[in-house]
Amino acid sequence: MYNLADLQLLSFPAFSTNEALLVVYEGDTKVPFNISRLFTVKATENCIRGFHAHKECTQILIVLNGECKVTCDDGANRKDIILNKSSEGLLIPATIWAEQEYQPGTVLMVLTDKHYDENDYLRDYNEFLNFRNNK
Repeated sequence: MYNLADLQLLSFPAFSTNEALLVVYEGDTKVPFNISRLFTVKATENCIRGFHAHKECTQILIVLNGECKVTCDDGANRKDIILNKSSEGLLIPATIWAEQEYQPGTVLMVLTDKHYDENDYLRDYNEFLNFRNNK
């Protein structure tokens, strides 16, 4: 079972010129797992999303544009992390509850080590607490 001490803020190589910023998200060097799934979320208004944990899936959250406050919870403690650089990603291991607070125009990219599986989700907070307490 993981706890908040297992959260990691990862740095990715960024190469900047006057015209552009290139950021590299490379498996086996900076991404500590083989990427099985990649998806993005674009907020069109202020919103809070997430509200779940995974039983087995590990994720990396990276803000490509804007700012996102990520609240992580291990059942005993909560921690807020602000993501606002495309060269930084928050590694969230399995069994950590996460919520994301978006501002309009924010684009979040998520890398995962597992394919989508609805059975891997803990979407009810009490179910999440029971899962953690029974492992």
